[in-house]
Amino acid sequence: MSVKGEHAMAEALYRKAAEAGDHRAVVKLVNWPGIREDRAAMEAVYRTAITAGDVQSWASLAVLRARQGDTAEARVLFTVAIESGSVNALTMYAGFLHNHGEPGELSEAIEHRRRQVAAGDTGSLPILGALLLTVPHRQVEAEALLRQGAALLENRCRCLLAALLLDRGATGEAAELVRRVRATGDDLVRGYAERLAEEYELPS
Repeated sequence: MSVKGEHAMAEALYRKAAEAGDHRAVVKLVNWPGIREDRAAMEAVYRTAITAGDVQSWASLAVLRARQGDTAEARVLFTVAIESGSVNALTMYAGFLHNHGEPGELSEAIEHRRRQVAAGDTGSLPILGALLLTVPHRQVEAEALLRQGAALLENRCRCLLAALLLDRGATGEAAELVRRVRATGDDLVRGYAERLAEEYELPS
């Protein structure tokens, strides 16, 4: 078989898997030559995967729609992604507000989540931590909040804290957080933890 034929066969296999909701195949496909340069083609891949049940593609589609100028749909998509429990959606939404939000929107979102946490809504700890990570000189506060959530067994906080620790080289503590997520988390948080473990070569 020619190189061109092998390329076409590989694309077809990734497409079939993506259409079945396999997010790893989605990532491969949207970075495939001929697709990665075509935003409409990328959008079609994400929407098809979402229809098949790929929750993680909600946030990816939101980022793409923001780049296409539709920030209104992006906000809706991010809301769905965050409510689904996606860890990636937290950091991607924070980045969206930082790069595409209205003036003052990021600060307002932070203050809103602060009020929720102060009122006892511990479910707001992961998103507040993610938002603060995008703001200069707020990493200490973000880490404190993520540690608070991790102590409450909030696996999204554990994931974000592990990523933060790995960035600074604290692999021992991060590996323990990843181990706990692997043991107790749902598919979404476990998937995030597995990707961290793979990227940083953490013990299994």
